[in-house]
Amino acid sequence: MKRWLAAVAALTLAAGGAMLALRPDRAARAPTGADAPATVPATGATGAARNAAGDAPASVAIEFASTDLHTVGAGSISRTIPVTGTLTPVDRTTVKTRVAGEIVQLAVREGEQVRSGQLVARLDPADFELRVRERDAQLRSAQAQLAQAQRTLENNRQLLDRQFISQNAFDNARSAVDIAAAARDAAAAQLSQARKALADTRLTAPMSGVVAERFAQAGEKLPADSRVVSIVDLSRMEIEAPVPASDIASVSVGQPVVLSIEGVAGEHVGSVARINPATQAGTRSVPVYIALSFPSDGSRVRAGMFAQGRLALDVRRDVLVVPLSAIRDAGGRQFVYLIDDGRLVERDLRVGLRDESAPVGQGGIGLAEVLDGLKAGDHIVGVNLGALRAGSRVAIAPPAPRPTSAEARRSP
Repeated sequence: MKRWLAAVAALTLAAGGAMLALRPDRAARAPTGADAPATVPATGATGAARNAAGDAPASVAIEFASTDLHTVGAGSISRTIPVTGTLTPVDRTTVKTRVAGEIVQLAVREGEQVRSGQLVARLDPADFELRVRERDAQLRSAQAQLAQAQRTLENNRQLLDRQFISQNAFDNARSAVDIAAAARDAAAAQLSQARKALADTRLTAPMSGVVAERFAQAGEKLPADSRVVSIVDLSRMEIEAPVPASDIASVSVGQPVVLSIEGVAGEHVGSVARINPATQAGTRSVPVYIALSFPSDGSRVRAGMFAQGRLALDVRRDVLVVPLSAIRDAGGRQFVYLIDDGRLVERDLRVGLRDESAPVGQGGIGLAEVLDGLKAGDHIVGVNLGALRAGSRVAIAPPAPRPTSAEARRSP
């Protein structure tokens, strides 16, 4: 009996020691600051996934960078449609020969600036100079014949008064004067024509611009109406852009258009110059012609460059706008994450116009008009960080310190 009681006592002592050994140390697992909540970064994928899974309790603070937040404010927004096209000069011309001849001088080359009236090319004038001399001699001969006929008529008038000649003879003398006068006028016209042909051997620029192409070379013999050079004016350009027929009612002449041109830095503002009265077959779109102006000299814009931009159809100013990246869609419900009293809450909102090309800042693109749900000055999460836990406390991470000049020099 005594052995049995001793065995029971030994087992009891062993069980009590094991329980003491397995009991956790409360002092070891107690936090140093029991009232301070833990901080979960929201910008990292791990933090977002933990909040989406519901692991972070409401007392856990989600840490945001200052660039993750956006302050709601008033701005301008517009409903736009994209427009694209190639630049085409409004004024262009082709210099052609008016008379046949051999080119003895071609004074311009491609890419050179020319002024209105500047010499472009010159044909051999030898034949035309000889023709002018010939016509001039014929005119002098006709003038002499007219003078002789007029003297004869005057003499016949005196003879008729004395009745030495008949009326018929006098009438013949008077007809001879008329014929001589007509011959003189014909010779004068032929001389003017010859002089004009001589002047046409000099080809001049009909407008100021840039030589785009040469179609002939010095030494070539060209017939009349042959192309020699083409000239374009790069100071006035336009593009033809198709606009859907459903939106053409919102387009009017004079409407501004902001365009970016391939290969040219910066944006260029043009305006709607003309609207085609009919739709294009097959596409059911209406061509709209957008005019642009550039400096007459030193411009880097060239004909045929590709331009693209957006045509504003409906502009609204001084309205509340938020980045498109801040809006969440869940089963037809649109909401944003709002920071209210240091905590994260979901706020439903109703949006109006959307402009997916408007710059937001921090490299973001896209704005939306807020019709209801927010007010100016509200702070929201402006970027898409995935699903966040409503009710979580919010902390703002301090900005990263900027490196000193010495550290910048040491960095590779």
